[in-house]
Amino acid sequence: MKKGFTLIELLVVITILAVLAGAALPYVQNYVEESRIAKAKTDLEEIARALAVYETREGEYVKGDVTDLTGRYLNKAPIDPWGRPYLIATDSGLVISGGPDRDTTTTEDNIQGPYQPPLALVSAKWVDRNQSGAVDTQNASDTIQLTFSRKLINLEADLNNNAIDGYFVVNGTSTLFSGLFEETSLKMVASRTLVYSVLVDNAFVPGSDSIEIDYTHATLADMAGNLCIGSQAVRILPQ
Repeated sequence: MKKGFTLIELLVVITILAVLAGAALPYVQNYVEESRIAKAKTDLEEIARALAVYETREGEYVKGDVTDLTGRYLNKAPIDPWGRPYLIATDSGLVISGGPDRDTTTTEDNIQGPYQPPLALVSAKWVDRNQSGAVDTQNASDTIQLTFSRKLINLEADLNNNAIDGYFVVNGTSTLFSGLFEETSLKMVASRTLVYSVLVDNAFVPGSDSIEIDYTHATLADMAGNLCIGSQAVRILPQ
């Protein structure tokens, strides 16, 4: 005589399968989400390489998306795993995906990667404008040029509106900068270089004195996105 499952036995089996499926579902969802994040990071690296080549050949990239890269530097415009286009934050040198919430304005789950080097002060040069051979203010004041690894964000306006010694330190002393360089003379050149006029004669000794970012006084709000990695002293050299 053939025997089959009773209704109770079927319900027990279905219940067990449902419990197992419910227990496994979070792991499956986590795996899917991790796979999407990994895919987004791979895309970000590809876009970053394309941007690096573009900026080497054609200069600074200014678009907020990948449209100018498509064709020559990217085979096609990639879409992130959540169905949204990747964005390029040219001010901060980042490529960004909105992540699972598909929103780049909320940063909690954004996935991002750099395409430019971290912001850092890389050189400080004294320009002897009056060709006197000394750091002085005779006829035309000498200047100092501070060059960074990538472009600065609205720093010219910020520095003219805030305490100047909140940004730089000369020879480790935060009170020196505003007394040595003229605050209102600040100019930004090619978005990466700041130029200040010397305020007093013998303000520094080229080849010996140094300058660096001052993190003791500068706050995140004051720096307006221009916080550098670390604080490394850069020697002031002749141009």
